[in-house]
Amino acid sequence: MSQKQDYYELLEVARDADAETLKKAYRRLAMKFHPDKNPGDRAAEEKFKEISQAYAVLSDPDKRAHYDRFGNDLPAGGDPFAGSGGVRLDPNHLRDVFGDVFDELFGSFFARANIHHGRDLQVRLEVTLEEAGAGAEKEVVYARPARCAPCGGTGAKPGTQPVRCEACRGGGQIRVQMGFLQMVQPCPKCAGSGVLIPSPCSTCRGKGLAPEETRRRLKVPAGIDTGQRIRIEGEGEPGRQNGSPGDLYVEIVIKPHPFFRRDGRDLLCEVPITFAQAALGTQLDVPTLEGQVKVKVAPGTQSGTVVRLKGKGIYDLRGLGRGDQLVTLAIETPTRLTPRERELFEELQSIAEAEAGRAGTAHKEKKSLLDKLRDLID
Repeated sequence: MSQKQDYYELLEVARDADAETLKKAYRRLAMKFHPDKNPGDRAAEEKFKEISQAYAVLSDPDKRAHYDRFGNDLPAGGDPFAGSGGVRLDPNHLRDVFGDVFDELFGSFFARANIHHGRDLQVRLEVTLEEAGAGAEKEVVYARPARCAPCGGTGAKPGTQPVRCEACRGGGQIRVQMGFLQMVQPCPKCAGSGVLIPSPCSTCRGKGLAPEETRRRLKVPAGIDTGQRIRIEGEGEPGRQNGSPGDLYVEIVIKPHPFFRRDGRDLLCEVPITFAQAALGTQLDVPTLEGQVKVKVAPGTQSGTVVRLKGKGIYDLRGLGRGDQLVTLAIETPTRLTPRERELFEELQSIAEAEAGRAGTAHKEKKSLLDKLRDLID
């Protein structure tokens, strides 16, 4: 059982009060505690909400019968200002209570229901692998609908104003009877805005928005990857009827790199080496995101050997450290030989064959990889 104050006590009426008595009591108290008449008074605002909830329940015969039987044990979410649940204030119902002073008392409140928040926008931003790896500051250029300057975003021709839609009485919604059910839907005449524009602005044609090129600076965090988005709050499409703007989502696209490939936090690259460098060993200058580093190649290195450069990869976007750079050493077979190079390779081959001949019968049974390939081809 809820511990809320008794609704009859809130409205200062007897439990057998009729509908007219309830209406008069609510009207008197609502005008007394309305937030606009008590600016900055939180207690008055809470009191206004409480008496509004009480009236929303007691003015409905079914809800009142339920309340008289079970008290405050109403369906969850019964705040009339929450827009959901079993108790809800109907603007057309309240117009019957307050008549001509409805707009003065509730116009600002129910106008919020007709506010159209701006749509979110999305753009793509290309960054280099270096920028994604270390972070960068970039400029985004995109087309953003902005409030039309001549009409100030109202959509009405300068010197005129939008007028209240009489079909929905400015509420933006109408009730539709479907059999024994009543449904609430956006007003078809004003498209749910609650207002009509008799004389549209010639610049924006009544939309209140006009396209405008917009430039925004943003920080690209280190470690971001293709497909991830950066949200810039309030930089989307402006809202209609003074609604809040949407957000801008910047989708990151990393440009292909001529040398590196990315694998999560690691960077992969391939460095060619010669037969001589692989056999004798050497020291190579290998590019990284920060510049070149020396990499030692051990004598007898085989093609496909991977050298790991610790901490030379990409920063983790979640702050889990930095990845590594994996350098694959690939022995490069020359396609063109100078006469001197051919002479040296032939001499090397002769030495290898002579070495094999001296190895004895144990090596006669052994086929080279080249021989096996020839067998497969033949």
